[in-house]
Amino acid sequence: MRFPVRLLLLAPGPLRYVFVKEGLSFYTERLKPFLNFEALFPKVKSGGAPESRLREEARMLKKHLPEGGYLVVLDERGRRFRTKELASWFGKLLSQVRQITVVCGGPEGLPPEILEKADFQLSLSPLTLNHELALLVFCEALYRALTILSGHPYHRE
Repeated sequence: MRFPVRLLLLAPGPLRYVFVKEGLSFYTERLKPFLNFEALFPKVKSGGAPESRLREEARMLKKHLPEGGYLVVLDERGRRFRTKELASWFGKLLSQVRQITVVCGGPEGLPPEILEKADFQLSLSPLTLNHELALLVFCEALYRALTILSGHPYHRE
């Protein structure tokens, strides 16, 4: 089943870990049959004080946020779902919108102005995850949810 939705995964870059790049490439290919999936990791100047990095990330993220659509932020304080609940929530969302942007913050977390713009805050775990690892976990969870919605046997109970 292909959904007429564009999903943009947005986070500060560049990505540092080879295994994350490989994993994201793997899931990007897996997600393509289900929806128009794009991952964008614009370069942010590293170094400096955490506050200045957060300001730079906010500037970069706002620059790349599409107008309109539905904004989901990945945040440990957000709503947590079991796998089938996530699939159900995502299925409803896919029937209501045509553009979804999922934003993951960098090492300092998400800038307050991005959190304020969010339509939904999603938690992948009560644990704090490295932001690159969180991207990979999100892509697997998204793929799993889409396979459930499509009746694909990837997910086992």
